[in-house]
Amino acid sequence: MGYSQAQKAESRQRVLETAARQIREDGIGALGVADCMRRAGLTHGAFYGHFSSRDELIVEALEYAVGQSRERIGTVRAAAGKSGGKQKEPLQAIAEMFLSERHVKDPGNGCALCALAGEARHASPEVREHLTRYVHSLTSQIAGTLAGHSESKALGIVATIVGAVTLARAVDEDKLAKAILASSLTMIVTQNSEQK
Repeated sequence: MGYSQAQKAESRQRVLETAARQIREDGIGALGVADCMRRAGLTHGAFYGHFSSRDELIVEALEYAVGQSRERIGTVRAAAGKSGGKQKEPLQAIAEMFLSERHVKDPGNGCALCALAGEARHASPEVREHLTRYVHSLTSQIAGTLAGHSESKALGIVATIVGAVTLARAVDEDKLAKAILASSLTMIVTQNSEQK
């Protein structure tokens, strides 16, 4: 029985999902082809039927992870203010998503930029290029929520979010991690309110 194109596409998707999770959880350097394929439920030998190299897998997994982040931001932004009760500004809803304990404790399903910012300076030019494009994209998404659509202010918010998540993941005191997230969220929301 042959291996259909649909089965091949499904297998490739599983590998990308697995690799995207692994690079966000453990870092780019820790991604091993054999382990990734095993976790995806495939043999190591099947790897080259999907990718020409580990570097290609990393770049495509990063694209996949960034795509997931863009979708989540779009969904949160669209849903802001539509739920019952107190209305939320889109920026607040996005910042709360990023600066949540859930996001901090689950990097495998979180923002690739927050997960990889610290190691990106040692990454390949292709990885840095993708993360750079994502910084621009995320900045544009955030700017779209601001009065005046200020790219400069949005870039500061992106830096605050990524720095806060990175610090919250780095410290070994739960109380301090929560304080980092809460104070960063307050700063973003307060600053945005003052600009209106």
